[in-house]
Amino acid sequence: MIVLWGIAIAATLTLCWIYGGYGVFLQLLCTLSRQRNSQLDASSEEEWPDVTILLTVHNEARVIQQRLSNLLALEYPADRLQIVVASDGSTDATCSLVRALNEPRIRLLEYAGLGKTAAQNAAMQHISSEIMAFTDADILFNPLWLKQVVRHFRDPEVGAVDGRLCYGSPAVAQVQASQGRYWLYEMKLRRLESRLGILAVLSGAGFALRRSAFVPMDPAIGEDCIVPLDVVSQGLLVVHDPEAVHFDEFETDTGVTLRRRVRMTLRNWQGTWQRSRLLNPLRHPGYAFALWSHKILRWLSPVFLLAATASAAGLLLLQVTVPRLLLAGPYAALFLAAAFHLLFERRRRLLPGTGAAYSFVLANTAFIIGVAKALAGWQIRAYRNT
Repeated sequence: MIVLWGIAIAATLTLCWIYGGYGVFLQLLCTLSRQRNSQLDASSEEEWPDVTILLTVHNEARVIQQRLSNLLALEYPADRLQIVVASDGSTDATCSLVRALNEPRIRLLEYAGLGKTAAQNAAMQHISSEIMAFTDADILFNPLWLKQVVRHFRDPEVGAVDGRLCYGSPAVAQVQASQGRYWLYEMKLRRLESRLGILAVLSGAGFALRRSAFVPMDPAIGEDCIVPLDVVSQGLLVVHDPEAVHFDEFETDTGVTLRRRVRMTLRNWQGTWQRSRLLNPLRHPGYAFALWSHKILRWLSPVFLLAATASAAGLLLLQVTVPRLLLAGPYAALFLAAAFHLLFERRRRLLPGTGAAYSFVLANTAFIIGVAKALAGWQIRAYRNT
């Protein structure tokens, strides 16, 4: 019985740390500690460096013209901006649509199914600008996005800059409500870690990188995992700028969402452990603390969730008491709410108050599958649109 209590309490406290306590602690640290100054003035036209935006695509004919129009409309000196489109084995009209634009600032590179990361490595050999940016075809940038991220590179200690990903449309003023608690919490963590100088994550949807800080990437790992870890390994900073906003449509297909999160977890787990020196608190105390709390423990949260639920249920089976009901109640409510949401969703009806529980269970399902695949040695090299 003591063992069950110990497991239940330890697992519950760990979950509370992962999904709340860590953010509160970072906020406290920001209040008490001296932070790096992120207030930057606007530069004159003469101060903006040359920038190349790398857009890696595969069969994106549906959105490629809109994406390129969005990039060309960025408020940045036209003579200092180039766009490289790396088409990785596209079989639709993507390449012909790019050529049809006949835009001198756009360069098309065609590869025969290398895989997304390998195509990015190949394309980087054609990029020599001081600053470059990674993005995806289904993303839209705020007009000031590029200036917002590039301004940070006036600080020689900055190696990469992450923007704020919002779910919705640039034409919709109130995008905040559609993002969900999970993503809002993620953006909060990045903002706080950036202020403390311990940020080591980026969003592949849109980030900028100092070209000299680029290290060729393992084709089996995604750029959003590898790049920030390699940047901080070089003694440079990763910065999050909440004013550099880019937009993505919220995915409503549960199957697509699950597969995407499994893939992200698998590749990020492998990439992080390949750079396990950053997880050593004796060598990199700040980054180790952030990576364990922000990434590793979160990916392991389904283990703690199952351990807490099983031990709480075991305690109830032994004896029903108020403390045990209070311990087991939240877990029972979580899984019941998720089950009801799934049931009503299949009937094309939504039950109020169940969406957050369902999203939480879905995310943890993806985490445990992704980690299991990573431990089993799975690798993903082929390009995936979803």
